[in-house]
Amino acid sequence: MKYLSSGSVQKRVGGVFVGLVVAVGASGCGGVVDTGVSRTDSSTTVSDAELIKEAAEFGGLVLPADVTVLGVDSMHGIDSLYQLAISTDQDGLDELLVSSAFSAPLERTFTVAESTVAGPPLETSPLILRGQERYRRADGKSVARIVIVDERDPVTRIVHLQVFDT
Repeated sequence: MKYLSSGSVQKRVGGVFVGLVVAVGASGCGGVVDTGVSRTDSSTTVSDAELIKEAAEFGGLVLPADVTVLGVDSMHGIDSLYQLAISTDQDGLDELLVSSAFSAPLERTFTVAESTVAGPPLETSPLILRGQERYRRADGKSVARIVIVDERDPVTRIVHLQVFDT
């Protein structure tokens, strides 16, 4: 898996499949503090690769090895939220959904309320698909998972993942 850092430099994350989870925004999430790529304790920062792994474990998502991570973010307070944006093709999207046991249908929509962390503005997309579900983790806790797919062209899929525990 590749990811783009803030300097748009591609880095290679080890050949391990990284579980991926991203959380959606502040609507109804009282007390959430945006910490970017650092935890609530401002003295402890994490790398993008660590944050991607943390998000994956939190949300039960599995990121295929050949996707490019465009951006990742988290917010922690009373609730936790993880957001991730990836670039892939249709096969990569299908693998992400199947491997992550995401069963909600992706339905066409014209607008979305959720914010994104990277990628082109959704307002410029020719086709947007969105799905949302509750997912029960191995520890028995459940999280909300939202997948937004920006079908930018016949090949490119910009996938916005959000997971949160509200």
